[in-house]
Amino acid sequence: MIYKFFNLMLILLIGIFAGIVGSITGLGGGAIISPILTIFLNYPLYLTIGISLLSTISTSLSSSLTYIKKKITNDNIAISLLTATTFGAIFGFLLNNYLYTHNLFFIVYIIFGVVLLLSSTFLIIKNLKEKYYPSKPDESTYFFNLFGKYEEKGKIIYYDGVRWIYGWIVMLFAGFVSGLLGIGSGILKVLGMDLIMNLPIKVSTTTSNFMIGVTADTSSILYLKAGYIDFILLPFLTLGVLIGSRIGTRLLIKLKDNIIRFIFITFISYLGARLLLEGLNINNLLYSLLVAFLVSLISFILLKKVKFKEKEEEKLNFEKYIKEDDVFINKMYKFQKIALIVLFILNILAIIYYLLTENILLSYIYYFILISVPFIEVLMELKKYLNENNILYIALSTIIIINLTLGMFILPFLIL
Repeated sequence: MIYKFFNLMLILLIGIFAGIVGSITGLGGGAIISPILTIFLNYPLYLTIGISLLSTISTSLSSSLTYIKKKITNDNIAISLLTATTFGAIFGFLLNNYLYTHNLFFIVYIIFGVVLLLSSTFLIIKNLKEKYYPSKPDESTYFFNLFGKYEEKGKIIYYDGVRWIYGWIVMLFAGFVSGLLGIGSGILKVLGMDLIMNLPIKVSTTTSNFMIGVTADTSSILYLKAGYIDFILLPFLTLGVLIGSRIGTRLLIKLKDNIIRFIFITFISYLGARLLLEGLNINNLLYSLLVAFLVSLISFILLKKVKFKEKEEEKLNFEKYIKEDDVFINKMYKFQKIALIVLFILNILAIIYYLLTENILLSYIYYFILISVPFIEVLMELKKYLNENNILYIALSTIIIINLTLGMFILPFLIL
C-alpha cells in the first residue's frame, strides 16, 4: 500500500508538470501524460490515452478561466472552428479502436511519435514572429466576424482572422488527431490559427485552450465504453493538471511569447523519438537521444535563421466590428470558477476515498461531472447567440452540439 501511495503521488506530480507545459505551450496536458506514463512507468499506451483525453478537459477549464476574464479568448473563432474539431474527433477514436482491436496499435505509437516530433519543431515556428501585424481582412473575416482585441502591457492589440476555410481544414485534422491519440492536439490548433489565420500567438494559444476541452469531450464516453480509462489514476492526474494549468496560465500572461516553451523542446523531442522507435520495434536509448537531438537542432536552426518579414500594419477601424458582451463573459467566468471549485473538491474527495477504501465510485462521479462542463459551455454560447439573434453562430453552435451528442450519447451505444 505504501508503494502504491508513492506511485500515485508520482502520478500527481506528472499531472502538475503536464498541466504547466500544456497551458504554456497550448499542447494540452495529454501530449505529455501519455508518453511519460508509457515510457517511464510502463503503462500500456491504450490505457493512458483515455485519461490523457480527460486531462485536456481539466487543462482547458483551468486555463480558460484566466483567459476569458482577461478577454483574450475569442469565442467566435472557437465556435466556428469547433464544428471541425468535434467532427474529426469521432473519426479519430474510430480509427484508434480499429487499430487496437486488430492488433495494429503499433501504428498509434508511430503516429504519436511523429506528432510529438513535429510539435517540437512547430513550437519554434509559431514563435518566429516577433510582432503581430493584422492581415487585410478577406471574405471569411467579415462573414464570421473574426475581429478582436485584447490588452497587453497597457496597449490594445487589434487583430483579425483570415483564410478561415484553410484553418477549418487544419482543425478537422486536429480533431482527428485528438480522438486518435487522446490529446488536445493544441499545437495543431495553435498553428492553424497562428500561421494560417494570422492571429496573435496569445489569442491562438488561449482560444486553443478553450477548444481542446470541447474537442476532448466528443470522444470521452467512447473511450469509457471501450474500457480505455483507468479510474484509479484519473483523479490523481487530473488534480495535478488542474494545479499545473493554473501555474502555467499565470506564467504565460507574464512571459514573452518565445520564452519557456524552448525549455520543453528537447524533452518533447525525446518522448516523440521513444514512441516512434517503440512503434518500429526499435528499443534503443541512443537512437532515441540521437533523433531527439536532431529534431531539437533543426528547431533551433529555424529559430536563428528564419524570420517573418515585417510588413505595414493594415489600417482598419476594428472597433466597429468588435462586439464584447461583458455580461456573458462574467457569466462564463462565474460558471467556470464554480465548476473548477466543485471539480477540485470532488477530485480531493475521490483521492481520499480511494486511498481509504480502494473504491473508485467517486472517480466515476467526478468523471461524469468533468465531461458535462464543456457541453454546458457550448450550450451557454448557444444561448448567447440566441439572445443576439445571430443566425450564423446559432447554426454553428447547434452543429457542435449535434457532434457532441453523436459522440457522447449515440455512437457509444451503437458501435461498442
